[in-house]
This record gives sequence, structure tokens and C-alpha cells, in this order.
Amino acid sequence: MLARVWALVIKEFLALLRDKKSRFVLIGPPLIQLLVFGYAATFDLSHIPYAVYNQDTGFASRKLLGDFQGSPAFQQVATITNEGQIAPLIDNEKALLVLQIGPHFTRDLLLHRPAPVQVIMNGRNSNTATLALNYVNTVLLSFDTRWAADHHWGRPPAQLVVRSWFNPNLLSRWFIVPGIVALLMLVVTLLVTGLSVAREREQGTFDQLLVTPMDPVEILVGKALPGFIIGGWKAASSPWWRCSGFTCLLWAAYSHYWWVWPCSCWRR
Repeated sequence: MLARVWALVIKEFLALLRDKKSRFVLIGPPLIQLLVFGYAATFDLSHIPYAVYNQDTGFASRKLLGDFQGSPAFQQVATITNEGQIAPLIDNEKALLVLQIGPHFTRDLLLHRPAPVQVIMNGRNSNTATLALNYVNTVLLSFDTRWAADHHWGRPPAQLVVRSWFNPNLLSRWFIVPGIVALLMLVVTLLVTGLSVAREREQGTFDQLLVTPMDPVEILVGKALPGFIIGGWKAASSPWWRCSGFTCLLWAAYSHYWWVWPCSCWRR
């Protein structure tokens, strides 16, 4: 039974390597998908367009706006002077958010009073709006901490210190790419098996395969195993560009396992 299955596996590998279109389908689309989904489709935001409506003339509001201007995540696109200019900016999607600072912002801070800052957000895309709001909260929290330290408000009772393991910069591609690798393995497995069956039907050799001593289970395993091997090799070789040292040796050993082990079993 094992010899018949491996004979079919070797036949499928030879058929795939002989056909130029099949080779391109196995190499081209998965590589393009890995690059596009891993680096183009990202949840990270940068250069968020925002407008400023500053009703305060004090130094505290200017300092807060300086923090936003110094952040690489934000890009100021407009400065408005009245509330009537807010709606056109949001409706025309020229600004994702409007930062409105009240007229008594500096005075309230100096008197140890709450100094609210209003953020008017374009909520059409809730995911983008939530991420942008988190960035705004981060800038405001940093401003509050430095203001309390500079004006001797005392140290905050609790201070959050964040240390992110395995993804220190919290880049979305670091969790998207592993998922894409697993998805490509699934797609390639199904694609190779489907191409094999379609090729047999097209050439009229599938009926000849049915009259061989192989039972349907052996045919199914022999057709599916090449796709599983190729998909596993792709999953193992996809992160080679970020490997170094011992990790590269592991990748080489894993790739060698997927290609040499079936051939050695066939020789036996």
C-alpha cells in the first residue's frame, strides 16, 4: 500500500514540476499574497490628518499641540477658528479628527481643575477611529504626566509601565504574517490537489487511475500528500528573510525534511 501511494506522490511531483503554469501558480501568487497582506494590509496608522480648534491662548495649550505635532502618528492639516468649519472637514474627509481645546484650558490646569479636551472624530470606519483615539489618549496621558511632574502635583498614585514581549513595537505585520503563512499552506494544499484532479480529468487519465489496484483512500492520500508537502515547505521557508544563526539551521533542516524524506521512503 505504501509503495503504491508513494508512486502516485512521485508522479504528482513530476507532473507539477514539468508544467510551467503549475510552477508559476505554486510560486507566484503565494509570494505576492505574503508581501501584500503582510506589508500593505496593516492596522498601523501613521500621519493621521487632524485639525486644531484652539480657543485658549495660554502656554499649556501650545505645549499640548506641540506634542501632537512632534508625534509621527499625526499630521496637522488645518487650523480652524470657529465651530462652523468642523463639519466640512469631517464630511469631506479632509481630517479624521478635530482637536478642540476650551478657552480656559491653561487657567484650569494652573488652578488644578479638570481641563477637558474634546476630540471630534470621523466614525465611519470604527476600527480606524478607535486606533486614532487610542493614539490621542497616549499623547494626552504623556502630557498629563509631564505637567504633573513640572508643576509639583506629586507623583501619580499608579503608573503604568508597558513592556511588550515578542512584538516590542506592536507592529501589526508581526501577527498578520504568521496567520498568512498558515492560510497559504491551506490554500496551496487545496490548490495542488485541485489542479492534479483537474489535469487528470482534462487528459482523460483519471479513469485509468480508477482501474489500478489502488483503492479510493490510497488515491485520495496520494493526491493530497504532494499539496501538503509543498504547503509545509512554503510555510517553513516563508520566514527565511528574517532568520539568522541557529534559526536558519532549523529552517534548513525542516525544509530538507519535507523534500528528502518522501524521496528516501520511495527508494526503500
